[in-house]
Amino acid sequence: MDSRVTDTQDRQGSPGQNALRSGRGKLYEQIATLIRNEIVSGRWVPGERLPSLGTLAERHGVALVTVRQAVALLEEDGIVRRRQGKGTFVSDTLPEQKWLKLESNWQSMLKMWGRSKPRLLKVADDVASPFLAEEDGKPARSYRYMRRVHMADGVPYAVVDIYVDQDLYARAPNKFDSEMVVVVLDRFEDVSLTSVRQRLTIGSADLETAELLNIPVNAPVGKMRRVLKDQHGTVIYVGEAIYRGDLVRLEREIQRPD
Repeated sequence: MDSRVTDTQDRQGSPGQNALRSGRGKLYEQIATLIRNEIVSGRWVPGERLPSLGTLAERHGVALVTVRQAVALLEEDGIVRRRQGKGTFVSDTLPEQKWLKLESNWQSMLKMWGRSKPRLLKVADDVASPFLAEEDGKPARSYRYMRRVHMADGVPYAVVDIYVDQDLYARAPNKFDSEMVVVVLDRFEDVSLTSVRQRLTIGSADLETAELLNIPVNAPVGKMRRVLKDQHGTVIYVGEAIYRGDLVRLEREIQRPD
């Protein structure tokens, strides 16, 4: 039996494996990202030996050579180190992980958004509101819809579907299209953003999200829905964001009552 299996031969498998292969980037790069995420999450700690290459290949449904290429990439990045005859180990000192913090206070959110740059994908005017629960508030007359990729330091970290009050959008269309929407809304002196409702769920990246964020299909993501209403109880902004799990983390300090 010929054991010389190449990355291009590694093309058949289960639907989940095929979804992984259809994601953006070379297959070994996707596998490297999955292993990296497991290390960052603490599944394997510094100094710990990784499963054998054969075990990793079987786990991810890929050829052995693909895992070798993935591990070599991680070694170049200082994530793992290989010991001749002993296996592959998580590096004792990992490169510092850079995070975008999603904090729960208003000023911290504005600061994070101030660092971000949007890239427009789709737009539509005078659309109806997305689904709103009774406690969200009352809908505006119509909304400007935008689908965007948000980036920090040139790296995409979120795909966002945005609905902003059409009348407010008409007051500064260029700014809304080129800046972070909530930051623009916060500048309107006659608009008071009285509350922000947030809902976070955990999921995995589908093919489109993976391609836009440059992550593997099925990579972990956080899904955040934000609803902002003004002083009249009108919903002036709805944002449905999908965040990369390897770049963004939610932080909230909870004070214990006396």
